[in-house]
Amino acid sequence: MMKILKGLYAFCFVKLDQEADCQSKLPNEMFLVIYRDIAAVVSSVPKSSWQPTRKNIQKHQKIISQLQELFEILPLRFGTVFKDSNEVKKIIEINYQDMQRLLKKIRCRVELGLRVFWNHEAFLEEVGSRRIEKLKTEYKVRKKDRYMIAVEAGKIVEAKVLQKRDEYIRTIFKPLSVLADDSVLNQVAGEKMVFNGAFLVKKQSVVDFDKAVCEIMNKHKNKFFFKYSGPWPPYNFVTVSW
Repeated sequence: MMKILKGLYAFCFVKLDQEADCQSKLPNEMFLVIYRDIAAVVSSVPKSSWQPTRKNIQKHQKIISQLQELFEILPLRFGTVFKDSNEVKKIIEINYQDMQRLLKKIRCRVELGLRVFWNHEAFLEEVGSRRIEKLKTEYKVRKKDRYMIAVEAGKIVEAKVLQKRDEYIRTIFKPLSVLADDSVLNQVAGEKMVFNGAFLVKKQSVVDFDKAVCEIMNKHKNKFFFKYSGPWPPYNFVTVSW
């Protein structure tokens, strides 16, 4: 988007309920910009509120979570600002069919996240090999060619990590995906992260999904650390472009 010095800060798009007074549900500083039966929840806030500080980002996330309790929402990332109401309406008009499809997709559903990490001992056991141990010995005793030894060891570790990740995506991520309406693998951070998954789950199925995750955690508790989170707004399953 172009640089805007003042405008409307947008939190999400919502599907309007014709039988409800949607505006009255919003916090005082927020209002709706409506096009047909879809609206953007916006606020006229000072530019300082758009800056990516920890406080502002946390406030944005908190508001999104509050709005999720009131509406079926298409959440927007932090820092989405429109010039005026006309621009907002134009965006909804251009993306109307896609928004309708996405709102139908996420109806009565939430996002759950699962990140899996090797613990230190398991990582060494699963990724290690005789060749790596030999290279470690060579690295210690040789004064020359250390760089090439390190490069070779790094390639072996990388290949092994990718192989084991594929294995656990098949045996952990895929079975959980069957219990969800949709799922996605996000980028991993660090070599000890096995996978970073997000799942779109019906609200009435969350308890069953929780149970399945707990069973996996218990089965692999000596090998992995798990970070299970949610319910979240469905960030990973909505994409609105303009």
